[in-house]
Amino acid sequence: MRNSLSFRALAIVGFASLAAAAADFNPLMNVVRATWPERQHIGVICNYPLVQEQINQLASAAGPDARITVVDTRIPRMGPHAAQMLANRNADFLMLVPGDPHFGDGRFDATNLVRHLALRGIPSVGTSPEAVKQGAVFAVGDGTKGELLVTDKVRGTISVILPDKVFSTRGMGSGRAHAGSAKVEVVTLP
Repeated sequence: MRNSLSFRALAIVGFASLAAAAADFNPLMNVVRATWPERQHIGVICNYPLVQEQINQLASAAGPDARITVVDTRIPRMGPHAAQMLANRNADFLMLVPGDPHFGDGRFDATNLVRHLALRGIPSVGTSPEAVKQGAVFAVGDGTKGELLVTDKVRGTISVILPDKVFSTRGMGSGRAHAGSAKVEVVTLP
């Protein structure tokens, strides 16, 4: 009984910390729209049940003209297959979701995804300094304290316009960017 209560308490704390890790994607999506107005297809690779609330927040920030393809995978070794699936579905860019345990900002497996997709011409973006260190072309969000970070060197075969490093993200924080949300398609790897 005591172990059961301890486990429940740990699970509650774990879920609370995931909810607290929710990101504000509005600044990032504002920079994406200003820099790449034609890029409307967002790819995400993650453990979908763990970060579903963040995906909903991303969909809200992206707006009704965008679409999101989520490849739900929970096994790091499936990352290359997930990346190939996004490439086959013509995702315009990969969004690194900060709360994912394997494919989020700063995770080793995310670095491999960024590299894998960069070789196919698909850039990555994120919300933390770690994302840029991993090879994302830019990052802005809670993790950067609202500062836009842009890579000094684009990796792979990516040919994209980069945002100006002096791009103002002031006033792009909280609040809904659009009335409506992006369409989200979740594909689960076997």
